[in-house]
Amino acid sequence: MGTKSYDDAKHDLKYAAARVSKLGLARPRDLKLRIRNIVAVSELRHSIQIESLAEKLPNVIYEPEQFPGAIYYAKELEGASILIFANGKLVFAGLRNQKAIETAQHVLMQLARLVSEEPDRPHLGL
Repeated sequence: MGTKSYDDAKHDLKYAAARVSKLGLARPRDLKLRIRNIVAVSELRHSIQIESLAEKLPNVIYEPEQFPGAIYYAKELEGASILIFANGKLVFAGLRNQKAIETAQHVLMQLARLVSEEPDRPHLGL
């Protein structure tokens, strides 16, 4: 948990499996290791009009009384979500593998273009 890269996560999982095995809590062949949740963060470097964005996107939950950001379920991310905050920060949660990270980068570029189309917003140089 809490690693900075996919390779670090794999290394830590193997280490944890070896420790569990050494302690006699499980046999090595009984352990099935897999990464279940990758969290990625990004920043658009300017504020976002969340209400306006929520009107443009499908599958968005935005209830400012409950949570300060919008929750966007992009169909391309197959169940993962994106938390979008007014300060321009985004959190991608629930990614499952390297391919999902690449898809998240594509979705990020689409969001950046959509946000740059808002009135009085400069185009992002991403």
